[in-house]
Amino acid sequence: MTIARFSAVAVASLLLLPAASMAQEVSKSDNGHGNGHGRFKFMQGSYAFRLTATGACSTTGTGFATGVRQDVARVGTFSVAPGNNNNTISGHSIATSDDGATTVVIDFTWSGTFTVNDDGTGSLNIDTVNVTDASCTPAQAAGACAGFEHPETYAFVLDNHGDEKQIGLIETDNTVGAGKNFLTGDAERR
Repeated sequence: MTIARFSAVAVASLLLLPAASMAQEVSKSDNGHGNGHGRFKFMQGSYAFRLTATGACSTTGTGFATGVRQDVARVGTFSVAPGNNNNTISGHSIATSDDGATTVVIDFTWSGTFTVNDDGTGSLNIDTVNVTDASCTPAQAAGACAGFEHPETYAFVLDNHGDEKQIGLIETDNTVGAGKNFLTGDAERR
């Protein structure tokens, strides 16, 4: 029977090596300025998301009594390319939209920008929404479908637990008028 002997210094060095390496990596990606670039690096990749409506503000509690069309659920994907230094993001969404009378499924793409703070919070601005007449099911009157989706703003928080890379999202702007609903949900790394 062989007994292996390790010095306390060797064991401590082996245990601290991953932590030192990670700190060095964050330091490199942050450039030592605490400007959120380490968090930006965390965001790089492809994500799948699911958002649902919350916070209906109408007298009936449904949010649709006024007949204003809004998304009540949305699924999709988005990606942040590695080496993307201008914080751009692009995505594909499929939304269920309702106005209290009819439900429409809208399949569209979008792009925008985001910022990340040192504490893992940030904001996402969807600036460009690509919706055509063919995006809606059932088909709508010519030109109507393009008016169903608009630029949006979200607040988010990064949640890094081991291999799980998750982003919690809440919509922060809804300019449709009475009966506002805000989309909330999570995105997970694919």
